[in-house]
Parts: sequence; C-alpha cells; structure tokens
Amino acid sequence: MFKRLLLALAIVTPSFAVADLGCDTKFQKVCIETVQSGNAIAFYAENRYRLLPVTLNIELDVTNLQRTEGSSGPFVLNGNERVLLFTLSQRRNAAWSYNYTFTWSRGDITARHDDSYAYRLPFAQGKAFRVGQSCNGRFTHVGAHRYAVDFDMPEGTPIHAARDGVVVDLKEDSRSGGPGEDYQDQGNYVILQHADRTLAQYFHLRPGGVSVNLGDRVRAGTQLGYSGNTGQSTGPHLHFDVIRGSKTVKSETLPFRFATGQGAVRCPPRGTTLRAVR
Repeated sequence: MFKRLLLALAIVTPSFAVADLGCDTKFQKVCIETVQSGNAIAFYAENRYRLLPVTLNIELDVTNLQRTEGSSGPFVLNGNERVLLFTLSQRRNAAWSYNYTFTWSRGDITARHDDSYAYRLPFAQGKAFRVGQSCNGRFTHVGAHRYAVDFDMPEGTPIHAARDGVVVDLKEDSRSGGPGEDYQDQGNYVILQHADRTLAQYFHLRPGGVSVNLGDRVRAGTQLGYSGNTGQSTGPHLHFDVIRGSKTVKSETLPFRFATGQGAVRCPPRGTTLRAVR
C-alpha cells in the first residue's frame, strides 16, 4: 500500500509556468506537484490528511538536470501541509528530461520511541484476552510489521488507549473483512500520536465503532471504540502496534512493552492470556 508511480517528461523550455499534480492512486491523500518555469522544475509535496504525519520518499531519474535547492529526503510532512522539496535546474543548453516515483508511509521517520514507557493493555481494567498473534507471527506480523500483537476478543469489546496521545486519524465506515490481502485497506481503526511522535494503531474495529473524534487529546485508559472483524482478518480481534515512518512503502513497527501484573512484557507469546491491571 501507499505506493504511486508517476512519469513526467519535458524537453522544451517554455517561458511561462506549467504545473502538474499527481496523487497516490489508493487514497488520494499524498500528492506531488511539479511546477516548471523556464529551465527549472520545483517539486512540492502535499499531505491532505488533516493531522496524520507521513514520511515521503522520492526517486529521480534525470537527464541534463541538477538539484539546486532542497535535499534528497526522505521528507516528513505534518498533517495538512504543503512544502517545497527541491528544485531541479538545467545543467547546459540541451534537451532535458526527468521521471520520478514516490512512496509514502504513515508516521514520522525521525520519531524516537521512549523505550522506558510501559503501555497499558488496550482494553478495560480487569479484562483478560488471549494473544492470537504476536511478534513475527506467520500470518501478517512479518518484515516491517513484525512488532505487533493481536488480541482475540468478541466483536463489540471496548478498546482503551494504551498511552496518552492525540487522535490523528480514524476510520469507521467499512463493513468488509476477510483473510485475503484484498481486505488490507478495509479495516476500521483509530491512530494516536504520542509525545515522542510515534503512532499507536488500533485496528479491525467494528463498523461505526469509533468513540473519539479527530484531534481529541486522550489519556491512557480512555475508551477509543469497539473491537470488530473488519479488514484483513481471520476472526474478531484487536491489532495493536506502535510505528514510525519508513523509507519504504510500509511504516516501521517498533518494539514496545505492556505493563502487566507479572511485570513488563515484550512480545507476549501466542496463546498467552493477559489481564489489564490498570
């Protein structure tokens, strides 16, 4: 997901400005705009999410052009932000051309996780649920997604914030779910941003199952919504992970610890039952 290929070619040098806009094909949320003026092309990026930060990476293939302003990235865009990435200019008096590809992922690649923090379990105090899939699980917790935990639970189970944060994105309009990759983008969710700019993702909520609003500041323990079975899922459960942006198309999951009655637990084994103590 979050991948877009766009080709631009120019071998003329008009005296007026020419703009071209291309957005990711799936979500139309992250866009690249090129503005050509004479022999120079300015590259702008726009993040159309209201609050969700994203990391963007762009690859160039150019002929007779050089970067005269900006950097090579990766670039972090805050919510609802449009920024100049860089400018390309003609090197010598001859035809020039360029093409580019870009990818983006949720989160800020520069975020540094507070490893001293122990997360609450993401359900109500006193409740206990079985771990259905943990870190490096064979179904979906592999590669960049390896640090994640799934809790088996009935649909409609209240879901609670594991850490203080701000609601930066949410989805609750999907009624689709199943084991295939075709369902990957159909899961309902809530995403919180923490003080260290990492993000916590609470996935597979039921339709209409979000209890908070975009921009809400919530404390650990606040109810966020209700579990479900939407998205890529083999049965009712809650998926929880902590991420930051990445240079690739997938956000990077980060190691984290849960606070339990037996002490802090990292990557609880599949089949373990954990009870929320606070």
